[in-house]
Amino acid sequence: MRALIRRGCATEARRLVSGDLDMDLATRRVRCAGRPVDLTLREYEILEYLLRHDGQMVSRDALARAVLKESARSGTLNNVIDVHMARLRRKLDVEGGSTIQTVRGVGFVLRDGML
Repeated sequence: MRALIRRGCATEARRLVSGDLDMDLATRRVRCAGRPVDLTLREYEILEYLLRHDGQMVSRDALARAVLKESARSGTLNNVIDVHMARLRRKLDVEGGSTIQTVRGVGFVLRDGML
């Protein structure tokens, strides 16, 4: 019985979904509005982190620590984060809606209603 429960939980944890955005953690495939999205490793990691914190504001410091594995944020690191976010937005945004919104001076938030 416990093995069946574990398998059931494992399959639930294989996907992260927010609106039209669907991430399969086992195959590392991402689909947005039904179309496949090709992401670099770093873009995938950032998007996964945002999906795990869906609807919550994610600070630049949290992204730097969790995804980029940097303990201290610098101006250069801010630029790296901005470049990755710009690329993610270009790949995910359809029909002018913004999937990832910037919270000025603080961080980013993933909005599923914007897809």
